[in-house]
Amino acid sequence: MTAEAIFAALQDADVGAYAVTLDQEIVFWNRGAERILGHSSDEVLGRRCYEVLAGTRGDSLVPACINGCPSMGAIRAREIPQTIQANLLRASGERTAASVTPMIVAGDDEHPPVLVHLFQSAPAAMPAEGASDRPAEPRRRGRGRLAPRELEVLRLVARGRSTQQIADELEISPHTVRNHVRHFRRKLEARTKLDAVLTAMRLGILDQV
Repeated sequence: MTAEAIFAALQDADVGAYAVTLDQEIVFWNRGAERILGHSSDEVLGRRCYEVLAGTRGDSLVPACINGCPSMGAIRAREIPQTIQANLLRASGERTAASVTPMIVAGDDEHPPVLVHLFQSAPAAMPAEGASDRPAEPRRRGRGRLAPRELEVLRLVARGRSTQQIADELEISPHTVRNHVRHFRRKLEARTKLDAVLTAMRLGILDQV
């Protein structure tokens, strides 16, 4: 799936999403990010992510950001970027706690790789029990009740791993990986793997990736 296709799918997602190049320039900012943080895409495209999301104050995104982006550090070390709990800077100057999940989108000969970050504010990620009159979504027809291995595969999918990379990392066959993907897509009522990642974030399944 190309970066352009992913950006199109994420544009109207109900979670925030932004993408940066390897030098941390923001190249995509969806409507969810505008809603959650108050910055419009016109205001942030072309700027460095740390300028927009961390600002110049000492209380950066996370302590590790003071010495460089932890996601970029993981990529350079050939490791999987981890989900972080962050304090994102809103346009109002206030901070909002959020869970941020990085997803690597591989490039090609003409396009360099980009790092997509999916995020939502902490209250949305962890709603209080009984906070809404509507039934919690995960309870609807068992939606979101993934087996441990399905969740493990979903986490790696969220981090941008290919089927073969997941198979190698978990020491299972690509056919088994595809079966797990098919199962969690069915349980999450998702048409694509990206839809599954977004649904899992909305349901709180990926809060602790």
